[in-house]
Amino acid sequence: MIRSTALATLFALCLLAVPRASEAQGPSKPQPGVNKGTNRQASATSKTDDASTLLGAWSGTATIPLGDSTIVVPVTYNFTQTNGALGGVAMVPGQGAGPIAKVVKDGNRLRFVVTAPENRLLEHDGTLSGASAAARVIEGMVNLDNKPIAKFRITPAKPAAPPR
Repeated sequence: MIRSTALATLFALCLLAVPRASEAQGPSKPQPGVNKGTNRQASATSKTDDASTLLGAWSGTATIPLGDSTIVVPVTYNFTQTNGALGGVAMVPGQGAGPIAKVVKDGNRLRFVVTAPENRLLEHDGTLSGASAAARVIEGMVNLDNKPIAKFRITPAKPAAPPR
């Protein structure tokens, strides 16, 4: 039988929240990668650190250890850029989607947050590798409340084949 904490972890990762309408927010605290005074995500791009390498759809798996067993779930991340800020949507097919925020790319290191049900923040900390677009991979850990709950591995999604 799956323990309740393991089940909660599974739900937090698999049942991502559907994005909600904007809610009124009070003054926010400065966040790493956010420009002071503008409260916008800092651009994490330079000639050697181009955020455009992230843009588009990525797909792969999240591997969740549950005691003596492991659950592997398919995941899709769609990274977008609006007004210089990286963001997007993460999705578990058939389960739902949640917004990607606080995207920070520093060299090959990539950090971002996906909001899951009950405003649980799934903090992703990974490494981007691969010299060519076809060989790109992002691998890392998903943390909830500063505790690792899953490993993730994603690659650029292949375009759908044209209909015959």
